[in-house]
Amino acid sequence: MAHPNAQRALALLSPEEQSAVLKYYFVKDAKLSLASALLKRLAISRYCNIPFRSATAVRDARTKPVFLLPSGEEPLLFNVTHQHGVVVLFGAYKPPPGVAIGTDIVCPGERRDRDVKHIQTQGWPSFIGMHSEVLSPLEVSRMRGLPFPLHQPQKLLDYFYANWCLREAYVKMTGEALLAPWLHDLEMRYFAPPGEVPPEGADKTLEVWFKGEKLTDVDVKLDWALGNEYMISTVVRRGEKGEVLDVPEPQSLDLEETLASAEALLEELGE
Repeated sequence: MAHPNAQRALALLSPEEQSAVLKYYFVKDAKLSLASALLKRLAISRYCNIPFRSATAVRDARTKPVFLLPSGEEPLLFNVTHQHGVVVLFGAYKPPPGVAIGTDIVCPGERRDRDVKHIQTQGWPSFIGMHSEVLSPLEVSRMRGLPFPLHQPQKLLDYFYANWCLREAYVKMTGEALLAPWLHDLEMRYFAPPGEVPPEGADKTLEVWFKGEKLTDVDVKLDWALGNEYMISTVVRRGEKGEVLDVPEPQSLDLEETLASAEALLEELGE
């Protein structure tokens, strides 16, 4: 972590956050932790007009990071996910009551070679079976029956990665973990990689079902990001009166841009 930008970033964090970053053995993991902490402070400070040093997230009862004003109000909802060098923060400032949000990112290229090798040596059903404990029976059955030849394992895997990304974003929206007892009751139907038509036909679009009922109060998106290197899913539970959030295209920032924005806020709003 001797890079000058890393030192600049660490200087913007609290001692507790610095310790959390520096505990990692691998530099890549420390960088992701650093970027995550920095993005959370940047979002809180910018949207809540809070001095940068005071823009501190805390853990709620489910250990989910939140920001609370002294009054107990939560003006900014946010959810953070990261993989393979990229950190995503999905936020909603002063959303309608009842809104909840979640996001997940998947980098197919990070694990594709390993997964292709498993499929080639042990088969596609074996690969899906390895993950069946955290998927619904319907999803397992559908993916095992996808009408794509085994000599195209990349196409099969893109469906798996899409399903995983969607499910993880939904679980994070609820504040639960992948060990939630209801995972088998959550179903993503007619899912497909971003931009693709599901095998069931163009008239079928993604549906979310829970305990046998179709959910009509959640909005789910799945898109490619940074070319076709990453999939990003966002899930929004609508407000108590059915209010819908408009989810814009993601804004991309590199570390230098993030640092410059954070330092500008520190100068503008003070400690």
